[in-house]
Order: sequence, then structure tokens, then C-alpha cells
Amino acid sequence: TWVEAHPSSLTQLRRLSGTIQPVEATNLSFEVGGKIQQVSANLGDIIKKGQIIAQLDQRTYRLTLQSKQANLQQARSGLSEAQNEFNRYEELIDKGLVSASGFDNVKAAFETAVSAVNIAKAELDIARKDLEDTELLAPYDGKITKRLGEPSMQVTAGQDMFEIEGSDGLEVNVMVPESLI
Repeated sequence: TWVEAHPSSLTQLRRLSGTIQPVEATNLSFEVGGKIQQVSANLGDIIKKGQIIAQLDQRTYRLTLQSKQANLQQARSGLSEAQNEFNRYEELIDKGLVSASGFDNVKAAFETAVSAVNIAKAELDIARKDLEDTELLAPYDGKITKRLGEPSMQVTAGQDMFEIEGSDGLEVNVMVPESLI
């Protein structure tokens, strides 16, 4: 006998274990160390990208920045002096009024002054970045799921302060046996 096959409503139910985790999640930390001055986010708060969620005491970083600005000004002043001296010697050597070794010394002093200005600029840039890094900003929209820092707490660079989860939802990781794939 022949029987016509029809779709059946019989479904198989399989139970598989897995984990649920946010699509976007990260630990946040300061890139510089210091004493926490202010914490602007609490556990469970919804945050927006770029929002300041914590800040370190900036006093030391501001003083360092001022010091580096003064160092740059001093280096520029030294460069100006060395430039003038070099220009004078350059005119005098063409006329044969100064020795070659004297000219070489002035030229070396000028090149050293140029290097000093470049070093002072780099140090100033680092001081500016360090000052900016005293503010901990949210990297994306999300929710605070862990808060590890409190005002007046001393922290080191890289020490976890917050954990945030993005607002892109959750993903499920399931271990599926090869026989089912």
C-alpha cells in the first residue's frame, strides 16, 4: 500500500546551554593616575557617548602644563638668541672675520636650540594630553553595569573604574553539538 506523506506538526525540542552577553561591553579606566575628584555616573545610569563620567583632581596636571609652557617659551627665547648669533657668524665667515671652528660652535649651538624647542613642544603636547586624560569619557551610548571608583580615591593609570554595556542589545553564544549542525 501507498500512503501520501503530509507535513507533520511534530517538533523536536532540544535544550542547549549557552551564555548571554552584551554585544558591546568594556571596562573603563583613566589613562593617568591621581585622586578622583568627582564621579558623575552611578550603577544603572544610562550614559551618552562623550559624557564625562568621572574626573581626577587636575591641579598637578595644570601646574605641569604651565611649567611645560614656560619651558617652551624659554627654549624659543634661546633659539632666537642662537639664531641671531648664527646669522652674525654666517655673515662674518663669508668675509673671513671669524674662524671655521668658531662658526661650527655657533652652528652647533643653533641646532641644539632648535632641538630644545622641538623637545619642549613635545613635552607640552604630552602635558596637554595628560590634562585631558583626567576626564573619563563614555566611549559610546550605554548603561553603567559596574562602578569601582569613589571620590577621594587614589587610582593608577589603567585601574578599572566602570564597566559599561552598549545599547545594541545582547547576543547568545550556544554550544551546539556537531551532530546537530
